[in-house]
Amino acid sequence: MKVYKIFGFKPDRKFGRVAIVEFSIPAGPGRKYAYLLGSFNAFNEGSFRMRKEGDRWRTAVKLPEGIWHYAFSIDGEFTPDPENPRREVYRRLSYKFERETSVAVIDGGDWPFHAPSATYLYTVAGRTHVLLSAKAGAVTKATLVLPESEGMVGMRRKARDGLFEYFEAVLPGDGELEYSFEIQTRKGQIKRMGPFRAVPYRPETPRWVYERVFYQIMPDRFERGLPGTPRGRAFRGEESHGGDLAGIIKRLGHLEELGVNALYLTPIFESMTYHRYDVTDYFSIDRKLGGWGVFRELVRELKKRDIRLILDGVFHHTSFFHPYFQDVARAGERSKYRGFYRITGFPVVPEQFLRILHSEESWIERYQRMKSLDWNYESFYSVWLMPRLNHDSPEVRKFIRGVMEYWLERGADGWRLDVAHGVPPELWREMRKAMPEEAYLVGEVMDDPRPWVPDAFHGTMNYPLYELILRFFAEGEIDAGEFLNGLELLSAHLGPVEYAMYNFLDNHDTERFLDLVGDRRRYLCALAFLMTYKGIPSIFYGDEIGLRGRLGGGLSAGRASMVWDRGKWDTEIFETTKRLIRLRRRSRALQLGEFVPVRFQGRTMIYERVLGDERVRVEIRYSMEPEDCVFHVTTP
Repeated sequence: MKVYKIFGFKPDRKFGRVAIVEFSIPAGPGRKYAYLLGSFNAFNEGSFRMRKEGDRWRTAVKLPEGIWHYAFSIDGEFTPDPENPRREVYRRLSYKFERETSVAVIDGGDWPFHAPSATYLYTVAGRTHVLLSAKAGAVTKATLVLPESEGMVGMRRKARDGLFEYFEAVLPGDGELEYSFEIQTRKGQIKRMGPFRAVPYRPETPRWVYERVFYQIMPDRFERGLPGTPRGRAFRGEESHGGDLAGIIKRLGHLEELGVNALYLTPIFESMTYHRYDVTDYFSIDRKLGGWGVFRELVRELKKRDIRLILDGVFHHTSFFHPYFQDVARAGERSKYRGFYRITGFPVVPEQFLRILHSEESWIERYQRMKSLDWNYESFYSVWLMPRLNHDSPEVRKFIRGVMEYWLERGADGWRLDVAHGVPPELWREMRKAMPEEAYLVGEVMDDPRPWVPDAFHGTMNYPLYELILRFFAEGEIDAGEFLNGLELLSAHLGPVEYAMYNFLDNHDTERFLDLVGDRRRYLCALAFLMTYKGIPSIFYGDEIGLRGRLGGGLSAGRASMVWDRGKWDTEIFETTKRLIRLRRRSRALQLGEFVPVRFQGRTMIYERVLGDERVRVEIRYSMEPEDCVFHVTTP
């Protein structure tokens, strides 16, 4: 029995210690490639590529302690570990995943653990958080022991998962700390850990981020500002609505009225589709959106209004029609870009594929016919239009860095990195080191983000929080107590990174939250939570007016066109959203304050956000019966 192997633990500046875990699987004849998938990369190919050694595929990763779910992708085929008898169905509402997976238990031993590191000893806004972990049920009481003049501080039992419990104490000040722990075990023994002496970890997030409320726009669906027919080449029959960057400039007054002060645009570079996640030229603004001149004007107008801008970087794959891939398709093994992509054989596409591509049929007919053929390259979710980049290539890394720096120099304030969980973490760490300190980097990581933060990204799109929100507010699967435990467990896992996470109720890849809960009051209660919790809140265009999408519509379910007829707006949602944004922007306690649970019981949650003398109290009484949903936010 091979199973996964744990080659010991090593100290880690993020998590105190991590396990070196080797995963392997029999190679089998004729197989071309293999990837490790798991809850650490949203079961996505690309990030943890396996190497073939003899008759097995292998890879080693560093993982924090805990229970991890995993599988393999062999030539694109999802495969649980055939040598590990422990399997469970792993389900995530947030990215619609439910499959039988293998289970890896990473456990460093029975004794309680602490090491000065980013998640066990850190400072935020002038206070210091100290955490201790222990096997679930092993410790009945934990006390933080300070030098004699400062005394002892009881530690709160913060959260619990299937293996561990976490205890926390919060202290004033952010300087070097000398401390130890007094621990009472389940057997009644009193033990000491320490002493420790360390400077708490201080996050390196750009300070401007904490003061922002983001507004996400998919340009094609927002507003049209240019006259005439959009220029540029696209798939005919694609569901293009004609929005452009001039339309965004036209509606900047709406963003100011709403009160948002940061903008996230889905891809705006040359592409063949309305969504533009298949880029053909990374150094050009899509002519269908107005081109470079309009982008320059947009940047100028945003800076006048102190609205920050982050762009969407698609570096997991390019378009089939990108010149580099076209050269590979044309020249084959002679192409100088053959190492730029994950090619599995030549020619990369059969002659029939090219004949259909250049035929006179409609784009949709061509697309569907080509989809049914085989091709010799890895791609995003086996979509022929999106060939996967070879992230091991120095040239690819140089290219990605060049694109990111180019647009930061031309007015962008940061990047949201698409399919970030499908790109090796070390590539993002390399990019992070190369970028200016003031550039906000947020990755699309749809599950546990620990392998990616805080060294690769300042934060990620907060899918673990979204999962909890769905289970409590939308599905009613968990009560307030379970919701709180989930929040506090996420806090224990992420530490100060939680304050820089990009939080949302919906986005361009999800159904509209209003559609999911089906009622204005339930939506507003969830929005009140989002605006008063830790992390950077965001609004998806149209949420503020009650824009509806369609349930069960897949990735495009929420991509409805913005409605500009005010007579069709939900004015209660609009006015409440404005009030909550104003509250968020003027409150340092909501931006960086400590989260203090008061009561989480049944479907009621009461908590405070505290920073210095400022204390904000939030009460949300939620019900699956809409008329019973209310929230109150009390400020000094």
